[in-house]
Amino acid sequence: MSNANIYIALEQSILVNNKKVTLDDIATIFCVNKDINVDIRKIKLHQFTDSEQDYAVISVMKIIEQISLKYKDANVTSIGSPETIVYYRNTTPTKKYSQTLKSIGLMLLTFFGTAFSIMSYNGDVGSDELLQRLYFLFTGTEVTTASPALLPGILSYSLGLGLGMIIFFNHGLNHNSVNDPTPLQVQMRLYETEVNQSIITDSSRKGKTIDVD
Repeated sequence: MSNANIYIALEQSILVNNKKVTLDDIATIFCVNKDINVDIRKIKLHQFTDSEQDYAVISVMKIIEQISLKYKDANVTSIGSPETIVYYRNTTPTKKYSQTLKSIGLMLLTFFGTAFSIMSYNGDVGSDELLQRLYFLFTGTEVTTASPALLPGILSYSLGLGLGMIIFFNHGLNHNSVNDPTPLQVQMRLYETEVNQSIITDSSRKGKTIDVD
């Protein structure tokens, strides 16, 4: 029984909602022996004290150490990340309401920030003058930037800009033949990976990683 083969796989990061972190919360575990499989899932690895949010970096060596304390002759094999970042978030109803308000505020800031950036860009490149020249090219009539005659061109440009962004970020079709990630999703995953790696490196340098003694 004690010579069982135990396989564990860690993700680079994971979110938990319980202050008490067990092995089952952060790792995928496999062991042919069902009793050992159930028992090691209950091993406590960390206890968060912050009431709202916090994070901890746990090394796979710490996990192997804790398993070996219970099953000294067990063969533990790690096939995942060497460290994992455990993010703790309080998800009580009050906190959920607060998070919803924060999300709405963030969306509003993003919307108006993007709108301001686009307007600033149009001012820098002289979009009004370009529309005037295009109108003169097709009609032979000169107009001012405040002329209602430019309204079709402005509307076409606005609709084309929005449609172009939707198509570029691959959100225009709900029934894709392949479920490929969008360019925005790819960049977000790269950013997430870099942030996680920075947290792991900083935690190691500061000696805050939960590791073997």
